[in-house]
Amino acid sequence: MADDDTSLPDAVADEPSAAQPSETDRARARLRGALVPRATGRQLVVGLLFAVLGFAAVAATQTAAGSGLLATARDDEVVRVLDDLTQRQQRLQAEQLALEAARDRLQSGSEEQRLAASRARADALAILAGTVPAVGPGVRITITDGDGVVSSSVLLDAVQELRDAGAEAIQISTVRVVASTWFADSRDGSGISVSGTTLASPYRISVIGDPQTLATALEIPGGVSDSVRTAGGRIDVVQSDEVVITALQPPTAPEYAQPAPSPSGS
Repeated sequence: MADDDTSLPDAVADEPSAAQPSETDRARARLRGALVPRATGRQLVVGLLFAVLGFAAVAATQTAAGSGLLATARDDEVVRVLDDLTQRQQRLQAEQLALEAARDRLQSGSEEQRLAASRARADALAILAGTVPAVGPGVRITITDGDGVVSSSVLLDAVQELRDAGAEAIQISTVRVVASTWFADSRDGSGISVSGTTLASPYRISVIGDPQTLATALEIPGGVSDSVRTAGGRIDVVQSDEVVITALQPPTAPEYAQPAPSPSGS
């Protein structure tokens, strides 16, 4: 009987316990743990940063798309803006071709042709400087301001819009507009001072350039015409085949600027 009692614990020790997992179960558990992705703290921070940056980019894009003038413009206004940009591009391309053709003629032409080109260039610069009268197709603009609501900034914007549209000569009432022309509201509220000359309503602007392009530029949404009407004034634009500009700008000698020497070899 003693032999039977001592052999029983050995037999029990050889059998695996039901409460302990087998080696196969432990291997499977390790495999599942290796296959399940575990995010580290650094990965969580990086993921959060990407999420914030993505949200900021989407918000910025939506803000930029919704805050532009074209976002609230009507279809016909958008078409008008695109037509104006197309005309400007065509005009610049035509000017580029003309300049390239003039360059080729000067390089291959005679002395007489070069002299004629120099005279034509001098005439063009005289028109731009306002030292000679000018005539050509263009538009006549009348801005009526009965209550003093049109400020000098409106006239300045009009000049800038017209120049962008290819205006070659501009006259406001009796004042020739050149590169040095300045605008200011008169102190007594009686009108607008243009280069020291006080002008009163109605302001009559004569412009030489392509009539259709000039008229279209003034009607751009949010442009000069909208500004005048919003302020309470009135603007009338008339296209003409012949606009005469007679006001002259006296030539003045520059006080500081001097001609720079030509680069060597040119």
